[in-house]
Amino acid sequence: MERLMALYNTASPSGREKSMIRLLKAELTGMGITHYQDRKGNLYAVKGRARTYPCVVAHMDEVHRRSGGDYAAHMVDGHFVVGYDRKRKKMAGIGADDKNGIWICLKCLEEFKVMKCAFFVQEETGCIGSGAADMGFFADCRFVLQCDRKGDSDLVTRISGMDLCSEEFIERINPEKYGYQVADGMHTDVYALKRRGLGISCVNISCGYYEPHTNHEYTVLKDLAKCYRLVRHIVCCHKEVSRHTPSPVRRFMPGYYELFNERGYDEELFMRYRKKYVQPMHAGHTRLEKRKGNSGGFHDKPEDIQP
Repeated sequence: MERLMALYNTASPSGREKSMIRLLKAELTGMGITHYQDRKGNLYAVKGRARTYPCVVAHMDEVHRRSGGDYAAHMVDGHFVVGYDRKRKKMAGIGADDKNGIWICLKCLEEFKVMKCAFFVQEETGCIGSGAADMGFFADCRFVLQCDRKGDSDLVTRISGMDLCSEEFIERINPEKYGYQVADGMHTDVYALKRRGLGISCVNISCGYYEPHTNHEYTVLKDLAKCYRLVRHIVCCHKEVSRHTPSPVRRFMPGYYELFNERGYDEELFMRYRKKYVQPMHAGHTRLEKRKGNSGGFHDKPEDIQP
């Protein structure tokens, strides 16, 4: 767990990810893995030589803005990780969103002979890094997995009405066997990549963090390990390219990124936006699909959508 704790103890607020970039470059260099950085600050890593690659991505930034050296992450009973600010004598967010995803990426690079990973900047402030990513990097990828979802059982296959992957991909990886269920999600890097036309299947996976964007954020280590087991299964079982053409993009609700400011997640503001934009969209699709006589692949009711 030393690597995971080092990630938690490295501050990386959006737009100021330099410390995390240095840490990751040192890790990649130590593993002998070829990597490069683009103008935005995104990191790209390639291990091995192959016709096609599995690909796992994460974002380097966090919403927390720590000052001084009074913060530290602590393991509790060998099962949980929490953050504590000694000066303020209170809990502090650990940035598990998305340092858990970074840890998964590094584990994959360590274990597999062939792998691609990308680490994006400024996801928390509008997917700025992935919105300007080097799309050529993904040209020979089989699929893209992102581990940037709270909880321990969501396999996000659709965001804002856009399907991220093919039905064949979901059937092939059999997520239920590993304790995961198909779910709708919110804006993250794989959605930004799909909006830019990425023509392969993508998913976002729950990776064991809870209460993100708050001072009470924590990680359940067994749930992080559960995520890695699913990722490992997908990499091992899916050896072909999973083609998928992005569905037409629906306009995302305005003001979304105002929900995540320096003070953390504003649930009241989210609920107002959700009522105004998300629920009417789903209600309209429900009426349409009832006329067609099928569910149209919409897995969840509006109230099931989670931030």
